[in-house]
Amino acid sequence: MKINKFNPIIKTNQLKIRFGDFVANQNINLSVYAGQIQSIVGENGAGKSTLMKMLYGTYKPTSGEILVDRERVHMTPQIAMRLGIGMVFQDFRIIPAFTAFENIMMALPKEKRKRPKEEIKKEICEISQKYKIPVDPDMLVGQMDLGQRQRVEIIKVLMMGKMRVLIFDEPTSVLTQQEAQEFIKMLQSMRDDGYAILLITHKLHEVMACSDVITVLRHGEIVEKEEKENGYDQERLISKMMGGEVTIHTDYEDQKKVFEKEEVLLEGKDMSIYNAQHRELIRHGNLTMKAGEIIGLAGISGRGQRELLETLFGVNVLKMGQLTIDGKDMTKSSIRDRIEAGMALVSEDPKRDNVVAGMKIYEHFALNGPEISYKKVGINWKDLTDKMDTSKAVKELGVPEKTRELATLSGGNIQRCMLARAVMKQPKILLASYPSRGLDVGTVEMVHQTLVELRNQGCSILLVSEDLEELLSVSDSIVVISGDTLTEKLDPKTTSALEIGDLMIGGKEHER
Repeated sequence: MKINKFNPIIKTNQLKIRFGDFVANQNINLSVYAGQIQSIVGENGAGKSTLMKMLYGTYKPTSGEILVDRERVHMTPQIAMRLGIGMVFQDFRIIPAFTAFENIMMALPKEKRKRPKEEIKKEICEISQKYKIPVDPDMLVGQMDLGQRQRVEIIKVLMMGKMRVLIFDEPTSVLTQQEAQEFIKMLQSMRDDGYAILLITHKLHEVMACSDVITVLRHGEIVEKEEKENGYDQERLISKMMGGEVTIHTDYEDQKKVFEKEEVLLEGKDMSIYNAQHRELIRHGNLTMKAGEIIGLAGISGRGQRELLETLFGVNVLKMGQLTIDGKDMTKSSIRDRIEAGMALVSEDPKRDNVVAGMKIYEHFALNGPEISYKKVGINWKDLTDKMDTSKAVKELGVPEKTRELATLSGGNIQRCMLARAVMKQPKILLASYPSRGLDVGTVEMVHQTLVELRNQGCSILLVSEDLEELLSVSDSIVVISGDTLTEKLDPKTTSALEIGDLMIGGKEHER
């Protein structure tokens, strides 16, 4: 489709937004055209999501203007939808107690809600099949993992009406590699049909594969704009995003300490792992975690990764099998017992699982973080904040100002706060779910460095990720959820992403 570069659907002039003394965006001059995929990239906190929320009407600009079809608009979400602008948010806008169908129904215009339910369900399934984003309309959202919830969000927006502009905020962050590839194909198909696509993602290979235009934000301002016809340079993009050169490792072997003695810290034998609906996800699984080891856990989204980690941490009861920590039977032990034994958990969805509304970042660090000292009858907050100020993990992971409310941060910023808190605890065993999800390339590198340093101190780490290249580069060994079994440990040096993918879909037998 030929792009009309003289008549953008959306155009902004000197857009600026301020939250108190903090300027999130300024001097934003952006044009959005039909039949074009424009990716917005930048490090965490660069203002990408804030900008998109202004275009959708969630936030009101402090100054500047938004034009749609050359007319100035005081944008609200209702006006945006009426003008054909839809957005898939990074933090989900769905109700856990409702089914996927009920959530989608709530978002539909009144005239579409009058249609027979079976007809709407049929449309959901058709879109699901067309774009290869499987969704069960009758499944409760609260029973879904993050990948499944993301798919509900995407289908919800696609069904809202006659959309012209589609805004996607980190849409592939919770998808497997295969699903992400299909998603990119979907975007390209939409572009060919005349949609204007705005895409926020930290995955530069996706950006370079599908974008017609790449716009780089840094400190809330546009610092670079590159077009496909001129070719993309990944190193240049990273440099513009980060404000300088960043070394990205693809192999950490030369940084890893060799442990002569193998010390088993955790052992799970014959474990059966169930979900909230009492369905067995992993049958008779065995897992051994040793000191100074990073075990990568691979699997298709929703196959039991979350349930396995929550069972190891004590959130879920281990109904069958045995769990020992440091040789002690901990099968029936509480979460507190496991924390005292040196275990820490970075959950799959820290915004849901860890954030307490109204509490500041440093207050969250007092909850299962570094050792707390007390002053008279309360916590010695100065001692805690001093520890945070001198913490290498807090500094290198880029934890935001400690007095900010954690709930107001983006998902990526919350994730690195929770990882920094876990690292400051100096755990013997770390269960880490997607610690680099939604983070920029520079911060991802620091996450990997942090995990390797923790490993070198003797910590045993179980790392969950759907990015197979990440697992292959960081892990000492890899375990795959294949069907309802855990495979034996695989050597990343002799195992390819293709072989792991084959195991994930149950293509080979590598069972214990």
